[in-house]
Amino acid sequence: MAGKKAPAKSNIKESLIKQLETKNANVPHFYDLICDYMVLYDTKKMLQADIKKRGVSYETTSASGYKIMKQNQSVKDLVAVNKQMMAMLREMGLTTDKPTGETEENEDL
Repeated sequence: MAGKKAPAKSNIKESLIKQLETKNANVPHFYDLICDYMVLYDTKKMLQADIKKRGVSYETTSASGYKIMKQNQSVKDLVAVNKQMMAMLREMGLTTDKPTGETEENEDL
């Protein structure tokens, strides 16, 4: 996927809804889970931005006034958010392999 942009948030949500409809699982409970999933998507993006800005560790000043290196909590939080997002997809029986449920077209032809 080198050189390709990440899909837009709206495209991800539409894709998940389309998968539910294809599976005849478009029930309110799953729509609510998709809304929760999209909140976690926003959280994931904020955590990624923080990691990009500050790195996996950063220098700060301790309470006693000394410079120390600290682990960026966003790294651990990102792992937890991603894990929860994947669990939600499994709960709904959705996939990230072929998000729309459609077969991929061969662009080489």
